[in-house]
Amino acid sequence: MPKSRDRPTPGEMTVLGDPRAGDRSRYCVLPGFGGTALFDADFHSFSFAPHFHDTLMIGLILEGEKRFSRGPDWHRVARGGLSVVNPGDMHTGGVAVRGERLRYRAVYPSAALLAESGLPQGADFGAAVVDDRTLEGLFARALDPDSPAAEAEEALLIALMDLGLRQGTGEAPRNSASCGRSVSRAVDYIEAHLGTPLRLEQIAAEAGIGPRHLLRGFRRILGATPQQYVRQARVRRVCRLLRAGEGLAQAAGAAGFADQAHMTRVFRSLLGMTPSAFLTAWRASLT
Repeated sequence: MPKSRDRPTPGEMTVLGDPRAGDRSRYCVLPGFGGTALFDADFHSFSFAPHFHDTLMIGLILEGEKRFSRGPDWHRVARGGLSVVNPGDMHTGGVAVRGERLRYRAVYPSAALLAESGLPQGADFGAAVVDDRTLEGLFARALDPDSPAAEAEEALLIALMDLGLRQGTGEAPRNSASCGRSVSRAVDYIEAHLGTPLRLEQIAAEAGIGPRHLLRGFRRILGATPQQYVRQARVRRVCRLLRAGEGLAQAAGAAGFADQAHMTRVFRSLLGMTPSAFLTAWRASLT
């Protein structure tokens, strides 16, 4: 793993939804963790739109109760528990009871950190909720912003190793090769044409099946509709473009958004932060 450095100042706060509701989030990237990212949530009413991540996501509940879906199933996790979302899992998440405060800190381990902990990059955990006091303590120490970098890095590595030992994991068949051929063709077409309008009928025609069958295939295999996948894929492209130095407006156009405002709305609904907050955190990780 890269040599540990002092932990960076957390990224800027993003206001979500109605400012009067008090929903806030913060995102930062930890250079000393090989690009591992942290997401702090302080919600009273906010819930994410359906989305997925390329990486494993583990959330430690600090206050309140979180209600989230993973695939077709719904779960609740209270203070001290861990929410676990595998790479590629379509999911949502937010407050269990509107108006009651929910605070959690999520970690998105980098490929390097997963490899060092003995977990595959496509780590696939069966349990969506883990209630384990030992793991709670390890993740609490690792994700504490006041922990020294070296101690936090060690704690996170131990926590991931213990999570794998206690919960079990295997390679997750999440790439397009594991999908049905029609869904795979549709995914390839979407990824290659994100900068253009993408309608269901057009995607289905390229996949060689009717729209109804394409919808069924996406829901069965990916847990999402084709348009949900398009939104997610466009946000992922924006992230890549911003990391490569592209401007906000240029990234919006290249990813197929109508304009920058449209990109910001979708980005915030899926990732809980604005594109500018993401870009600020990424730049801070490089200094």
